[in-house]
Amino acid sequence: IQVKSPRFTGSSWLAFPPLKAAYKHIQLDLEFRPEAWNGILLLTGERDDLQGDFMAVILHHGFIEF
Repeated sequence: IQVKSPRFTGSSWLAFPPLKAAYKHIQLDLEFRPEAWNGILLLTGERDDLQGDFMAVILHHGFIEF
């Protein structure tokens, strides 16, 4: 999957179809140009209610948290 230069307004999001066999190996290359100090950069999980395994990458006061 390759997405080039999406822009978000603060209440929008981007969804991708599930990746098959992602539990075995996954490599992500991400680049962001944020316009705010705080926000969710990546949120993924096995269920929509965040029960089970999930991964989050956030921007908090300008610093990346994983």
